Amino acid sequence: MMLVVGRHLADSTIFALFVGLLCVCMRRRGPAARHSLWLIAAAKFLVPTAPFSRMGESLHGLLPAHVSAGIPAALSRWMIPPAIPATPNAATTSSFHPLIVIWLLGSAVAFALWLPKLWIPCRSSRRPSRHAGGSDETSFLRLKGRIGLQRDIDLRFSEDASEPVLAGFRRPVVMIPTGLDRYLAPAELESVILHELAHAKRWDNWTAAFAHAVSCIFWFYPLLWWIERRLRSERELACDEMVIRCGAAPEDYTAGILKVCRFSLSEDVAGISGVSGSNLKNRMERIMLLSSEKPFLRTPKVLVGSLIAAIVGIPLLMGLFTVANALGTHAEADQSKSQKTITCTSDSVEYPEGTVIQMGNGPEQMCVRSVDGSPEWVPTSKAIRERSTTVVHVPEPPLVYCSPGPTAEYGRCTCQAEGEFSTGARVNSAKGPFKLRCENGNWVQTKTPNTVRK
Repeated sequence: MMLVVGRHLADSTIFALFVGLLCVCMRRRGPAARHSLWLIAAAKFLVPTAPFSRMGESLHGLLPAHVSAGIPAALSRWMIPPAIPATPNAATTSSFHPLIVIWLLGSAVAFALWLPKLWIPCRSSRRPSRHAGGSDETSFLRLKGRIGLQRDIDLRFSEDASEPVLAGFRRPVVMIPTGLDRYLAPAELESVILHELAHAKRWDNWTAAFAHAVSCIFWFYPLLWWIERRLRSERELACDEMVIRCGAAPEDYTAGILKVCRFSLSEDVAGISGVSGSNLKNRMERIMLLSSEKPFLRTPKVLVGSLIAAIVGIPLLMGLFTVANALGTHAEADQSKSQKTITCTSDSVEYPEGTVIQMGNGPEQMCVRSVDGSPEWVPTSKAIRERSTTVVHVPEPPLVYCSPGPTAEYGRCTCQAEGEFSTGARVNSAKGPFKLRCENGNWVQTKTPNTVRK
């Protein structure tokens, strides 16, 4: 089990490193695009490779024969790492491995610490509080129209909120701390509310909660916590960019953020989107460089779709390559076996495959490979033989009286005093007036007398 988890983390880490390289190449593209890529990298940790790899193995039989044969064996061996040998140790294969238990307990503690922090703001958004008045409600609807948000979202002033936040999932609520509207100028308050509406438009509460849930599951893996911090930073920058593009002045926006930070310092909670997150100094510098007239670079859908397809497609290909690798290995073994040189023995002399011999005036015999790959002498003639154009003439051997011995290599028959004989050889039996013929390592009695051949 632990080996499977380790393999999954290794695959997901390689994918995350590739995504990180893409984000470096897309540093001029915009924070929204990089946020999408990092979110896909986090999602990969929840997509195990093994089920899709097994699906690929099952799909191999549906491929046409020429396509299946066209998968290079070298490529399949490169894609598929060496198999991990099975061990009889029950502790390593049991689902109750101590490390698995520690993992599950750590995940339970991580969720237990996070869910109450997530639940309290969501519960506070449903408590009775001061709704926005007529002028505030009209201004809020106007801001929703400016940012292009069609969802039902309420604006509430609450004493439970320490900073402007977007709380809730099914029907989010923009919560403004009581008294903050008197502390900020109207333009500054509008820019702050626009920031929360930008979170709602981007569904950041859902994506932030998803990323943090993945981090809680793999609480022991530092890379996921780093990815979550990158997501938080890119998320805030993407909302800042959206606020400026909706017409907010950078000076009013930065002034509003600074006043909110002075009004109250709070802790970031995944799934609750606030206005004072990310590195404040860098955010101020980036906001002042933004312009509503700068062309908006959207997230490349082709790239996002390719990454999502790769999460499923690569394991499928690995499954196909696994079968191709296995078939290629068997084919190479069969080919190696078929190409192994064989020799037939006659009168203690070894002759290579294809040799034709004639003992005295007897019939010709050719050394051939049998169906099971063992050497064998078979009767032949010039009219039917194809693998040799010359005949080796050997003198007629003396009579041999054989006492059968144990089977030798390549299924050869043996006599206790005379040595080895290949399949097809005939000798006189030492126990009676009959002949013996060698067939696949066993002497078989024959009725037809014949000249002795080794």
